[in-house]
Amino acid sequence: MSDMEFYQFHPTAFSERGAPRFLLSEALRGEGAYLVNAKGERFMERYHPLLELAPRDVVARAITMEGMDGPVYLDMRHVKKDLQTRFPGISQFLAGYRLELGRDLIPVRPAAHYLMGGVRTDVQGRTSLPGLYGAGEAACTGVHGANRLASNSLLEGLVFGALVAETMIAEVPQGEVVSTAAPAAAVGGVSTEAATERWIAELRELMWKYAGLLRDGNGLREAKRRLGLLAKSLPRGLFRRAVEARNLHVVAELIVASARGREESRGAHYRNDFPLHDAVAKHSVMQRGRLEFVA
Repeated sequence: MSDMEFYQFHPTAFSERGAPRFLLSEALRGEGAYLVNAKGERFMERYHPLLELAPRDVVARAITMEGMDGPVYLDMRHVKKDLQTRFPGISQFLAGYRLELGRDLIPVRPAAHYLMGGVRTDVQGRTSLPGLYGAGEAACTGVHGANRLASNSLLEGLVFGALVAETMIAEVPQGEVVSTAAPAAAVGGVSTEAATERWIAELRELMWKYAGLLRDGNGLREAKRRLGLLAKSLPRGLFRRAVEARNLHVVAELIVASARGREESRGAHYRNDFPLHDAVAKHSVMQRGRLEFVA
């Protein structure tokens, strides 16, 4: 696994209690939207000279810091354009909450969006395990660096998806598929769906709090401790959410371990206790529980 600490957060997801985390396109800020805090202040001038058009990671961290004192809003009340025609999908969604671009302040907050890391692959999608191939968000090809540019995931899927398919056709031997038994931990008793959802919610909460946009050594150590406690109550069973929960725990442990090891700030990974980045960029690689950094 590689670069698991680099998790990108979309800066402006719709933030209303009980509402889905609908992504409010960065095109809104490109069209002139301001970001304002609970006091009605436009605050991005304190964080970057490009203001609302700063890179995703900068905007997401700024919203997080400003949001500690209250809600943060997208403000397009000053934009004198037909925004409903320009943004029909977003306008239709907001109408369901009796909100309108150009008339109302729209509450926003960052949301987990894209993992730049994943299973380390070569250009053809080969991994360290013979017969296992990866492409798309599951894979770490390195093309996204520490902070993916918008829409590059589509390019990655189209390019590497095709390369991996061609490689598999050429390399995978033809023959009978051998199935393996499910791990004992998965079948030894079954958790209830309600208990599984509570467990996932607790995992989500601790990752947001200690391993989200703003990280530090103390928080990451606490995340590791709490992940250890959650490991004792992993949801059991072979229904979908129980399997997902166990996979989420593995991913969370990898993210926290990689974030603890990277004592610098780079791209989507920001350490309050190490705000500067190292002179040489390196990839984190986790294999068999061992973390190392390679050029």
